[in-house]
Amino acid sequence: MNSAKVSVIIPAWNAADTLAEAVASAVNGTHKHLEILIVDDCSTDATDKVGAKLAEQDSRIQYFRNPQTYGVSKSRNLMISRATGEYVAFLDSDDTWEPNKLEFCLKMLEDNPEVKAVAHALRYLDKRGNKLSYVPTYPTTKAQMQAIKETGESPWVFPSSVVVDRSTLVQEGGFAEDWQVGEDTELFTKIAQKYGLLAATEPLGNYRIRGNSLTDKHWLKKRIAADCVKENQRRRLRGEKELSLNEYEQVCFKNLPLLKRLNKFREVLALHYMRKVGQSLLNREVLPTLIYGIATTALNPIATLNKWKWMKSHQHLSHQTAEGTRHSAELNPQRSSEIRAIS
Repeated sequence: MNSAKVSVIIPAWNAADTLAEAVASAVNGTHKHLEILIVDDCSTDATDKVGAKLAEQDSRIQYFRNPQTYGVSKSRNLMISRATGEYVAFLDSDDTWEPNKLEFCLKMLEDNPEVKAVAHALRYLDKRGNKLSYVPTYPTTKAQMQAIKETGESPWVFPSSVVVDRSTLVQEGGFAEDWQVGEDTELFTKIAQKYGLLAATEPLGNYRIRGNSLTDKHWLKKRIAADCVKENQRRRLRGEKELSLNEYEQVCFKNLPLLKRLNKFREVLALHYMRKVGQSLLNREVLPTLIYGIATTALNPIATLNKWKWMKSHQHLSHQTAEGTRHSAELNPQRSSEIRAIS
């Protein structure tokens, strides 16, 4: 087993209901050489009491509370500066890991020394805590990883799935603190292009579906941020000056002619409603699913059709993953406990 120390960074804001579960999923995992750095961004609920109690119970857990609201990027960066592990793993306070997540990721890093970051697929957690469906990831092969380096594509990873070499994070300066949303996409895309990022198809973590996330609140800024990342990838490959997020928003959205700007807004709003359809569907909320589904179809029928095709294909992928897991357990009974942890 890889003995490297991992610093697990957990930003928390009003997470009293989920923080203990997230921390437990990390400390109860098979990899024990770790430290947990909880950073409370001035929560107004009982997050401070939960975090302090967790730190009292386990010497590997440290709890910090910001003197004022800093936002998730600065909060994570502060913990990166305090981290003492060789690697850093990110875990959102409402997500969870499977027991063998860190062990699996460290093995990937050991087997692929040219790669500085790894990630993995996820499952959704509904409001009741049930594990549902399958959240795919990219890149899962070295050919796909090379394509990111050569063409400027972005990886498809969530923060709670990423484990990265700490020195790489320090070298890149961590997360962009002037980005309200999309800062994770910006950093992980840059790391994937410059240092290499490889993801596993195994669902080693669980992403909680919540309707009050920053992505939901700032959906337009999130889409503009994602497009800015793509543009800067292309500029980086061409050796051109990169744009700040504000520069990109001015040039590629606010300064567009009225009709083009309205059309862009329509496309982005359709994507936002499409996301809401998925959330409502997984949480078995019939009326919101119908309302958002109708709105999405009215705004962009072609994109809606393509999205439903995509969802069906990944439902099939989810089934294949579960079947493959069970088959592996049957072929190798000695690893059945490990296999069950990711099924």
